[in-house]
Amino acid sequence: MVINEWSRNIYEKGLEGSYFREGWIYSSPTQPPLMMMAYWVSRWLYENKYVLSALHNVIRMPPTFVLLWVHENGPFFSVKLWGILADLFAAFIAYKLINKILRKPKIAVWAAILVLFNPVAIFESTIWGQTDMFASLFALLSFLVFNKRLGKLFSPLLFTVGISLKPTILVLFPFYLVFVLREIILSSPKERKIASIMFIFGLLLSIGLTILSFVPFWDQSKPFFEFLRTVVTRRIIPSAKGIIRVATSAFNFYTIFFNVEKTTVGFKIGIISLGQLGTFMFILINLLGLGFLFRKKEKNTEFPMLLFSSYFVSEGTFLFNIGMAERYFFPAFLFIYLLLFLIKDIKIKILICFQFVLWFLNLYLTFFMRDISIIDKFLRENNHLGTRVLSLMNVLVFVYISLVLLRRMKNVRLLSF
Repeated sequence: MVINEWSRNIYEKGLEGSYFREGWIYSSPTQPPLMMMAYWVSRWLYENKYVLSALHNVIRMPPTFVLLWVHENGPFFSVKLWGILADLFAAFIAYKLINKILRKPKIAVWAAILVLFNPVAIFESTIWGQTDMFASLFALLSFLVFNKRLGKLFSPLLFTVGISLKPTILVLFPFYLVFVLREIILSSPKERKIASIMFIFGLLLSIGLTILSFVPFWDQSKPFFEFLRTVVTRRIIPSAKGIIRVATSAFNFYTIFFNVEKTTVGFKIGIISLGQLGTFMFILINLLGLGFLFRKKEKNTEFPMLLFSSYFVSEGTFLFNIGMAERYFFPAFLFIYLLLFLIKDIKIKILICFQFVLWFLNLYLTFFMRDISIIDKFLRENNHLGTRVLSLMNVLVFVYISLVLLRRMKNVRLLSF
């Protein structure tokens, strides 16, 4: 309902001034400009449904039953369209990567199918309508293209687009920058200078395009950069509703011990606050993740180690940093999903699937916590026992997956990537 209102309002009244426009029923816009523009497109598609009909007449796509369904459910389908497209794009990338590495088309097809029908992805994108999959996908692509031709230029652009669609992947930004620095340093002296120039140019271009994306929303009532700062500090950052609490409906380390959705980041254990502890853990998780990436390894483990390190940083941040909400694990999803098909060990495959189950429960139970009484009782009764047990399981599974993968990374089922 919130996103549908944004979509309708900015289409009917325009983008200009929409972040601080009066009269919002549910919430003022809280997403970055690029995502808000996408929601404008969603409403345009709904208001101009004949475009889909014309497309059907030419190529018979989309099918008739889809057109009829869109006619009945158009507004909500149109705003969920981006999450659905992200799942389709992720399935395509999974197919291409697994097929290229393993050279086994059947396994690659299964990889694509199981992205589309993974309960975590379905609930996050198609049911809830979130766009975290798009952000995660662009983060993955920013790593993959870096060592390709012109990759140093396009890699920061891809990562920036991901942030502009869903800022949750900012948790990977420090890791990404050190990864880039490592790749540039390891290149030959001749390539190093060209790589540095291309990356810096790509970074400057990314910053420029990000700033320009705010221009259509500027109402000129205040200087542009003051407007930009105000949007970020008063609309986008506060949308992370757990920012003043250690966790919001997230099955993580803090919800094992502290009052769920109540304990603030200022709560102290001795002389250290939970906010300070979360910052320390975030730094430690990044250092460990980079240590895994930098350690000496065989050539055929380079790509899976990148996947594992990215998963470790993303999921570790979700579990041990403060201000986490229930879906902030999502940057880790694609990285560990690809490892599911690259690792031989059946035990690891089972553990990764169990990780998916815990993630799904985190989404499903917290989404319906206030609507279904039996779920509310399970999570809240007996001093939030259900939440604490699931949080403990989530932490233990992450630690176990990490330890086993580190020991068995040589047993990776892939060719040189």
